[in-house]
Amino acid sequence: MHKVKSRHKSKFRILLDSAFAKPESFPKLKKKVNLAHCVHDLGLPPQAEDHEIYQKAVENNRFVLTINFRHFRKLLKKGKPGVFGIESQLTNEQIDELVSNFLSSKDPDNYLGKATKI
Repeated sequence: MHKVKSRHKSKFRILLDSAFAKPESFPKLKKKVNLAHCVHDLGLPPQAEDHEIYQKAVENNRFVLTINFRHFRKLLKKGKPGVFGIESQLTNEQIDELVSNFLSSKDPDNYLGKATKI
């Protein structure tokens, strides 16, 4: 008898833009997704431009999480990782909860090239 492998959906790879705290500040999210920070993990300068952050995200096959949604939305490329936008006044705990809950049942493939407000 063959065991049927359930198709394991891939994990989101998320890049936090420079406005966010380090990934350690988001423990729930860190468990659910592969989380990196554009400054602390990928070496971009804190004042990196949005297009530089998105370019780095694409190179590393990561979706961008940003509060600067309007600017990033214009940078999207078809078939490349998308952008998730959240409100700027949220605490780290609220961000952790909100984004973790939102992404938990989603498939990254459905968000390629898309800008999504959470």
